[in-house]
Amino acid sequence: MESAHCHRDLTDPRLRSRSIRAIATRWGFVDAAHFSRAFRAAYGVSPRDHRGRTFDHG
Repeated sequence: MESAHCHRDLTDPRLRSRSIRAIATRWGFVDAAHFSRAFRAAYGVSPRDHRGRTFDHG
């Protein structure tokens, strides 16, 4: 599942500077809104919030 790859990449410190859109595109999502909806449906949180929970705490 592509969203699983995105889920992992969004919390990878080596990819922190890569945009959410670039990560989504890398895994086959060409429409940002579709990616956001698919990610939220799969994980219950937006891609931005998921990434923020990882990197905004410290």
